[in-house]
Amino acid sequence: MEPQAPSAEELAVWALQGAIKIRCHNFVFVTLRSSSVRNLYGVFATIKYLSCVSLLKSLYAFKYHADSGKDIPAKHFDLRTEFQRMGVGNADGVGRYWRFSESNRKFQLCATYPPLLVVPSKISDTTLTYAARYRSKARLPALCYLHPNGFSMTRSSQPMVGLKQARSVQDEKLVEAILATSEPTGTPPRFQYERSNIIIDARPTTNAVVNRAVGAGSENMDHYKRCRKVYLGIDNIHVMRDALNKLVDAIQSGDGKGEETVGVVSRIQNSKSNWLRHIANILEGAKAIVEAIDGGNHVLVHCSDGWDRTAQLTSLAQLCLDPYYRTISGFATLVEKEWVSFGHQFTLRGGYLGHPDRFKVTLDSADTADGSSTSKRSNGFRLGRPKHDHETSPVFQQFLDCVFQLWVQHPTMFEFNERFLLDLFYHLHSAQFGTFLCNNMKERSAVDLANTTTSIWAWMEQSNHVYVNELYQGDENKRDQRTIAPNPQFVQYWSAMFSGYDPAFATRQASERSSSGELLSRPGSVEQLPSTSDGHSKLVDELDSIVI
Repeated sequence: MEPQAPSAEELAVWALQGAIKIRCHNFVFVTLRSSSVRNLYGVFATIKYLSCVSLLKSLYAFKYHADSGKDIPAKHFDLRTEFQRMGVGNADGVGRYWRFSESNRKFQLCATYPPLLVVPSKISDTTLTYAARYRSKARLPALCYLHPNGFSMTRSSQPMVGLKQARSVQDEKLVEAILATSEPTGTPPRFQYERSNIIIDARPTTNAVVNRAVGAGSENMDHYKRCRKVYLGIDNIHVMRDALNKLVDAIQSGDGKGEETVGVVSRIQNSKSNWLRHIANILEGAKAIVEAIDGGNHVLVHCSDGWDRTAQLTSLAQLCLDPYYRTISGFATLVEKEWVSFGHQFTLRGGYLGHPDRFKVTLDSADTADGSSTSKRSNGFRLGRPKHDHETSPVFQQFLDCVFQLWVQHPTMFEFNERFLLDLFYHLHSAQFGTFLCNNMKERSAVDLANTTTSIWAWMEQSNHVYVNELYQGDENKRDQRTIAPNPQFVQYWSAMFSGYDPAFATRQASERSSSGELLSRPGSVEQLPSTSDGHSKLVDELDSIVI
C-alpha cells in the first residue's frame, strides 16, 4: 500500500509547521525543511510508510542476510557447552550437584525459557512442572551461573502469592535444593550460611506488595527457611522509559526560555531525569550479588517477570565474577545466555514493529517568520507513546551503560574497548542483525532466525581488531584478580552514546587518527565531556547550536 495523498486540511496544518523533526534511537536529531508544503508532507508520509513495519520478516535483518550477510560465517551459541565450562555435568567438582533437564525441549514447560535448563540433581522433572506453575509466566528458578567456589546464581520470575498468600511445596523444595548444592552430603548447614543466602527481589518493596492484588507478589520467607530476602528498589520499565525521554529532551533542546544558550551538561543536570541514579541503583544491586557469591553464598534473582531487571543484574554480576565474560567472545556468550536464551523481549522493548500512531501530528508553539508567536504542529517518534509503545524501554541500553561504567572503573580488565559497546548499542536498533530480534527462543525458532538472519557476533568477528582494548592485561587478570567490584558512587554520563554515535563515522575517524598517529583517548569526567574514542565530542558540544 502506497502512502496516501494529503487532504487540504493536512496541507494547511503542515503550512504552519514548515519542517519535519526526527529523533533517532541513537540520538541523532534531524530537521528536514522544504519550501513546498506538498513535498514536505510527501517525505513525512514516505518515512511513516517505510517505518510502520507490521511483520518481523519485513525488517532489514532478513534482507541483509539474503543480500550479503549469508557470506559471513555463521556463529552459533551452545548453552550446554557454556554450562559445561562452569563444570555442570562433571562427575567431580562443583557441578556434580547439578544436572541438565530437557523438560522444556519443546517449550511446553515455559514458553520464554531456553529448551535446556540446569537444575539441582535431586529435583525431578515432575517437580519442575509443578514449581513452574507457581511462578509468573512459568519462569521457575533455574541456574544461570555456577561459581568455581560451588555457589550459584539462579534466576526466576516472581511467585504467584496473591492476597491469599498461596504457597507451593514444589517451589520451596526447588529453592531448598539449590541452596544445598554446595554442601557435602550429610553436613548440617552453618548458621551463618543460612542467613547469608539471598533471594534478590529487584523491585521496590511497594511494587512487590501491590502485585499481590493481581495474584503475584514476593516470597513469604516463613516458607523459605535457609535464606533472607533483599529488595533492591530498581524502578520498572515505564520509569526508565520516562527517564530516558527526559534526558533526551534535555540534550535535544532548551525550553524556549533561554536554555538554548546553556551547555548540554547543565541541561542534563537540570532535566531531573535521574538516569544516573537508575544506573547507580542497578550497579548497587549487581555489587550485592557479587559480594554474596564471592563470599560463599547462593543468590536467587528475580523481578516481576524475570526478563528485564533480572537480566541486567545477573549479567552484570557475572561480568564482575568471571574474567571470561570480560573477553570479546565471552561477552557475546553472556548476552546470548542471559538475554537471548532466557527471553528478554527485544522486539517489544525496542519497538521494532512500527505503528502509524507514532507519527501523529501534535500541537506545539513556535515563532513565525515575522517573529510573532503562533501555534504550529510538529510530528516525530517519541519513545514511549501511550498504548502502542507502552512496552518499550531502554533495558538493554541501560545494561550497556552499566558495562561502560565498569569499563571506565576497571580499564585493564576488559578485552574490548568503548567502540565495541557503542557498535552494540547502535545495532540494537539498526535491525541489521537477528541477534536483537524476537522476544524469546520459541519465537526465534518459529522464524528460523539462526538461518535467515546474520549474528552480530559473526559480523563483529570479521574485524575484531578494532574492538581490542590496548590496556587489557589478559592472563594477568586471571592470576591476580578474578573478581572486580562495581563502584555505584562513581558513575558518569556516557557522552559518546548520547552524542549521536554512528559506526561509519567512527570507522572514518579511527582511520584518520591512525594515519596521523593520534591515540584514542578514554572518556573523562562528565563536567568536561572530553574527547571520546569515537570522536563525537564535537557533536555533543555543537548540540546547543543545532536548530531542532
